[in-house]
Amino acid sequence: MDQKETRILDAALALFCQHGYRKVTMSEIAAASQMSRPTLYAAFAGKEDIFGGLVLRQRARCEDATRQRLPAATGLAAQLACLFEIWVVEPAASVIDSPNGIDMMANCGVYAPQALAAIYAALEARLTAVLAAAMCGEHVMSAADIAYILRVATTATKASADNLPALRHVVAGMITMAVATVEAS
Repeated sequence: MDQKETRILDAALALFCQHGYRKVTMSEIAAASQMSRPTLYAAFAGKEDIFGGLVLRQRARCEDATRQRLPAATGLAAQLACLFEIWVVEPAASVIDSPNGIDMMANCGVYAPQALAAIYAALEARLTAVLAAAMCGEHVMSAADIAYILRVATTATKASADNLPALRHVVAGMITMAVATVEAS
């Protein structure tokens, strides 16, 4: 990502958090990015592409953090906690307390459906790998099935969480249930 795109994404994120996705215009993003509208449109075709760019940038950050931090996590519960912290809690924490953060989390699938699908697919793949490594022998559910359920639950949890403690509480419960499921089999 070049410096111009980074400047646009940073300005757009600040505007979306403050005023809400629906109320922000491309002209406002151009002004906040200190560039002309034609320059803005040369980088991003529209507001949807900018929001998608934000989601894809977050995915890259999550991938980097996972590569750095997951190897230090020992045991299934710690590995799941690490993944959920990186992929769910930290991204939510960066916007949830802003005036329009909850709207952005709840409507991300409307604003950037393909980018959101990509980030959730990446999370699900990471969850599947961690779960599969912890599972030996016969199980009632496969690692892929558990990962899918966790990912779907994550989607609903992020959309409905209205504060960070509530999100952390639900994530902790999801981890406990996943570990119990793996250990029970």
